[in-house]
Amino acid sequence: MFVGREEELTLLNNLLYQKASSFMVVYGRRRIGKTETIRHFIKTNNLSAIEITGVYGANKSSQINSFIRKLERVSRNKITEKPKNWQEVFFLLEDYIETQSETKKVIFLDEFPWLDTHKSGFLTAFSEFWNDFCTRRDDILLIVCGSATSYMINKIVRNKKTLHNRVTHKINMQPFKLKAVSKLLEVKGCRYTPKSIVDTYMVLGGVAKYINDMDCHKQQLENINFQCFDKNGLLVYEYQELYESLFKNSEWHYKVMNLLSKKWSGYIQKEIAKNLNTSSSVIKDVLEELELSGFLSVVPKFGQKSREKIYRATDAFSYFYNKWMVNHQNIKWQNIALSQPYKIWSGFAFENICHIHIDEIKHALGVSGVNTQLHYWNYIAQTQEEKGAQIDMLLEYVDGSKNIDIIECKYYDDTFTITKKYYEELRNKINVFNRQTKYRYNIRLIFVTTFGVNKNEYYNELVHRDVVIDEIF
Repeated sequence: MFVGREEELTLLNNLLYQKASSFMVVYGRRRIGKTETIRHFIKTNNLSAIEITGVYGANKSSQINSFIRKLERVSRNKITEKPKNWQEVFFLLEDYIETQSETKKVIFLDEFPWLDTHKSGFLTAFSEFWNDFCTRRDDILLIVCGSATSYMINKIVRNKKTLHNRVTHKINMQPFKLKAVSKLLEVKGCRYTPKSIVDTYMVLGGVAKYINDMDCHKQQLENINFQCFDKNGLLVYEYQELYESLFKNSEWHYKVMNLLSKKWSGYIQKEIAKNLNTSSSVIKDVLEELELSGFLSVVPKFGQKSREKIYRATDAFSYFYNKWMVNHQNIKWQNIALSQPYKIWSGFAFENICHIHIDEIKHALGVSGVNTQLHYWNYIAQTQEEKGAQIDMLLEYVDGSKNIDIIECKYYDDTFTITKKYYEELRNKINVFNRQTKYRYNIRLIFVTTFGVNKNEYYNELVHRDVVIDEIF
């Protein structure tokens, strides 16, 4: 059962027509579907491939034995003289490749960081294999894959030594969007409404394994209760293990995500450092690695010459864990999900989903082809007579038009109604923004809701367009 990943598969398929050997790097958080995507690519193209997988925690000798065993199985030849080091292992791999007649020889090294044990000489031997063997041919498709983002970025993509600028292609695999999650649930046989799928996304995000582990014989709330709160659930201990598997010195990644998951509007880098009692230089690389792994997004403040950026957690599971799972065991999620605190929280969680799906919102608005920039903006009142304002989603059109969309996200169990009080808040928000920007922009107010917005007099005066979640799918 495989759905989605059309863009990634297109990139992989294009490599089959390259007139030179290709070195593809695939990285992303664990359980995201990296291995399954590559295997699907190999299977659907009927390719002959050798797949080697690193063994977690194994020493150099065990890694080599596992590698040689796979070579023996694909070549159907017993290797009598066992290699003593990685250079000899790759020499054997070269010998095997030269016996193959396929147009493209696919070498897939999965969990690549695990192969590179301490002082093993693996990376040096691998570099020699690519530089001195593969690049002299035009028929090699080398794919290396790993979840340890720190390693994949620093040791391969940004390698300053023997692999400097050697990577020819890379895929940073991100979580599924709602459309792919909906398709995966449909294929599994889960018959959920769009709202239930959004409720699921608020908890599990777009992580393929989390979604695939759902039991379609259970209700949506029962699934969440089992996965997150039952002692046998997949995600009970996932949060701590997740960061340890992805990042070297993951303590700081863990601390940063704990902090960001507790404030929806996010922090600038200096504020993060201050809250964690450290320096900005310590967390600079941490923030970049979390961004590349899809855990957070960077939103520039609108109109700030200092280029201050807001770092916002966008990983749904991290938000959910820090709000509902930490220090909560053996609870009944069905009861929590009906409570008022959850309803308040879900409103913020839905706004996070809107941030993630800004491209889909643009498509619904018919402006997919227009260059835009998503911003955060606020104004703090300077006097008692003034009123402040905050805009969490401000979409600026950077095509010279001076158009700006203020996007309001409302998660509601029914058609949303703009009350007189809320109407006055919206008017104040628009008026404050106009005054502070000296009326330079053309403002449109956009609503993204669950079931639409009642077209009352307040809607008709202020709202340009409302988008329902079905359109985001």
